[in-house]
Amino acid sequence: MIQLGIFMAGFASGWVVRSTVDSSRGVAVGLISAAYGAVDRVKRYAAIEKEHLEDLWAEGKAQFERKRDLEAARARAKSAGNSNKDAGAKPGPVSVRPVASADVRGKGRAA
Repeated sequence: MIQLGIFMAGFASGWVVRSTVDSSRGVAVGLISAAYGAVDRVKRYAAIEKEHLEDLWAEGKAQFERKRDLEAARARAKSAGNSNKDAGAKPGPVSVRPVASADVRGKGRAA
């Protein structure tokens, strides 16, 4: 009879341990599932923030290029205005290229 009692005690304790492990397994699976959900939310949030930062970067670059082009256009307009003022001035000395002597020898002379 003692042997049957020891067997029943062992069987019952094994049953309790097994049910505890199974229930803790369910908890572990639930925790892992929650961790996957958290990782998914963090990835989604990071993707949204990345897109937001890319938009800011592109907008800043566009504004920089707009300002740079405007300044270049102003500089060209100022430069063109200065060259228009010079258009009414007297021209400087005219350079004349010398003509080779072989080209003029004998032309227009009476023999």
